[in-house]
Amino acid sequence: MIKFFRKIRYNLMEQNKTGKYFKYAIGEIILVVIGILIALQINNWNEQRNKNSLEKQYIIRLIEDLKEEEALVKAVINYSNQILHHAKNAISLFEDPQKEITNPSRSLVDMYQASQLQDPNSIKSTYLELIASGQINLIKKDSLKTALIRHYEVEWSKNKLFEMNNDYRKNLRSKMPNFIQEKIREKCDDIYYKVRNSIEARLPENCEVDISDDEAVIAIELLRNDTSLKKDLRFLIGNEGAKKFLLETHLTQLQRLIQDLETTVNHD
Repeated sequence: MIKFFRKIRYNLMEQNKTGKYFKYAIGEIILVVIGILIALQINNWNEQRNKNSLEKQYIIRLIEDLKEEEALVKAVINYSNQILHHAKNAISLFEDPQKEITNPSRSLVDMYQASQLQDPNSIKSTYLELIASGQINLIKKDSLKTALIRHYEVEWSKNKLFEMNNDYRKNLRSKMPNFIQEKIREKCDDIYYKVRNSIEARLPENCEVDISDDEAVIAIELLRNDTSLKKDLRFLIGNEGAKKFLLETHLTQLQRLIQDLETTVNHD
């Protein structure tokens, strides 16, 4: 093609058609410039298409991470509800020392299960990859990018409510007879189950322990008259209620973020 244009220019010069030669040369320059602009446009278009494709891949992965976290938060809320259920049953014995103990072994289970705890972890592998690689700016929508940063930088599992000392757990387990704790653990320990790609825990709904009523009543009377245990249990109930509220608020925001991401990826 270059040889063809060169031949035309040579013929024009041979024929001493200088005016036509310059017009032709200018036209040729314009064609070259247009070609370069078209090539640049195609290159930009391909680059943008690749960025859009990568953004979509990351959003899909973020959605998966957030759905995994959603399942985890629901599991932690469920565990918190179970602890509160046992704690409220147990505090009724502490609040009224004259209250009749109708099911002694069940009351001991309530006291013990109120002392259980869970160590939650947030899921943020894709977000950390986006930050480490500098690819966070692939997310074009500013409001969505801001929502992601706020969600992950304020890490719910590191909230002070989850880091407070569980004094009731330490106190109770130092005073409840060892053989009773062993029998409760044998029948009422955590049940582990699969949630998406994670393994979560819950407490058994019903567990019967092999403790005689006489043994159970003696242990309960010893524990229920301990004012420090009552104080620690009251604090635990308040703290667990605050954690549950935090988790439920976080879950609502989390579900809204998932919805926004799904809308974005489906729109594209």
